[in-house]
Amino acid sequence: MKVKTLKQESGASKMKKMVLGIPVGALILGTVTIAMAGPFTWPEGRQQARIYQGVNSGQITVREYRLLEREQGIIEVHRQQAWSDGRLTPREACRLTREQNRASRDVWRVKHNAIHY
Repeated sequence: MKVKTLKQESGASKMKKMVLGIPVGALILGTVTIAMAGPFTWPEGRQQARIYQGVNSGQITVREYRLLEREQGIIEVHRQQAWSDGRLTPREACRLTREQNRASRDVWRVKHNAIHY
């Protein structure tokens, strides 16, 4: 009875692994890049949805809408500045989180005040 030993990989098998490994590696790298940018873009998207919902329902006036949009624009500029060197320091992350939290409170206050169309 023969004992099975580790087989040497054929050239075709190595080629298949290499051809499949390149797209998988690119996918992982792309996912990591998106994940790094994600924490501050998701809240911005949710804030935009809350603002638009408030405008559609009449809870947010045109003037309030402009102020909230300006605030979101400033946060976006700060986010781009923070990532301009290719990395986000803990201090920059803290600042962006604080700005988003403040903007979230502002949206809530505007939507729940007594001023309507």
